[in-house]
Amino acid sequence: MATRASQHALSRAGTELYLDDLGNAVPNEKLSAENLSAEDAWISKCDLDAFAADIKALGKTLAAQQGDADVRHLNKIVCWQRACTALGVATMAMPLGPLPFNPIAVWFLSLGVLTRWTIVAHHVCHGGFDKCDTGGRYHRFTFGVGSVYRRCVDWLDWMLVEAWNVEHNQLHHYSLGEDSDPDLVERNLDNLRQMPALLAPVKYLVIAFLTVTWKWFYYAPNTFKVLSLNRMRREADPRLEKLSTQLQEDPCVVGDWHFLLGPSSLFFSNVEFFVRVLGPFFTTRFLLLPAAAAAAAAALAAGGVLPGGAEPLAAAHAAAAASLVNLVLAELLTNAHAFLVVATNHCGDDLYRFEQHAAPRSPSFYMRQVTSSVNFATGDGRGGHGHAADCVDFLHGWLNYQIEHHLWPD
Repeated sequence: MATRASQHALSRAGTELYLDDLGNAVPNEKLSAENLSAEDAWISKCDLDAFAADIKALGKTLAAQQGDADVRHLNKIVCWQRACTALGVATMAMPLGPLPFNPIAVWFLSLGVLTRWTIVAHHVCHGGFDKCDTGGRYHRFTFGVGSVYRRCVDWLDWMLVEAWNVEHNQLHHYSLGEDSDPDLVERNLDNLRQMPALLAPVKYLVIAFLTVTWKWFYYAPNTFKVLSLNRMRREADPRLEKLSTQLQEDPCVVGDWHFLLGPSSLFFSNVEFFVRVLGPFFTTRFLLLPAAAAAAAAALAAGGVLPGGAEPLAAAHAAAAASLVNLVLAELLTNAHAFLVVATNHCGDDLYRFEQHAAPRSPSFYMRQVTSSVNFATGDGRGGHGHAADCVDFLHGWLNYQIEHHLWPD
């Protein structure tokens, strides 16, 4: 965690390295290493203005290179994602030997959900293809928003797309590492982190639970809370006066509002959350898909296609049960997979937190994106491109380029 001096050094306006409130420093005196702890001394040697100029120039160069190749690559990745989902759905009712579930179906169902979010929706909702010719199909202002139909067609997940756009694209990206960053894991799990060592088994159990449930248990209600707060501010809602800064910044999970009253009842109602936010994905995923598998199995049994001469009713029941088991396991797996590739992007003892806000696209803003984000293995590890490199990035949900993503979020 950054010291107070380094927090200031990375958060001031202007040149950021000329401070007037660090110990014996005088106005416009360049920050010296003596003011900083050893691990933060690098700041005194960094020309943030030159760094920001380089980042802006590189961003303009990369933006100018966008074109048909990017659309072709997007279409390839969309095909991969759809193939994963299709293979998972096609095999979810099929037994695999003596196993009570089908690991092939579980893996591909999970991967289809993950990559639709982290690769396709994530980059489209950031406006990554707004300037490319996609026929309007992949544009931030139309993708998944405006109706349940668009959400189902474009990106159906636990989170409401409009809510995720506000929480992630605006607050997280432009408040990275600050207390107002809704995705600041260190702050969100502070109560857990402060538990005594004696309760370590409890901590691990809680983390295990959150790892496989966090999208619906935490992310869906928290993004919806942020959207509700955003609406309340726009409408000058008088209820805002009842909400402290801490209450507005604290994470929101299912059950926070005790299902009737409590803090989050100020943000949204139970009906609004469970019907509008969670309802479409739950209904489609865990009711309609098993029902469709049951109907297909019954039709095949009635036509004598299934081996063993199973009766239609028995075949339908078996298909629905198998599908539901595989869908539930896929849900647990996709949560865990997403947790591994998402949470780790901004976790670590060497990442910085900040007490003050940095102006968007200021020198300090750009430096924060580097010092508070993490890259993992990218491509084939040798700078190469192609299908092999894309496979590595695909399994990372394309989140392994987190620093670049935060430098140019739009």
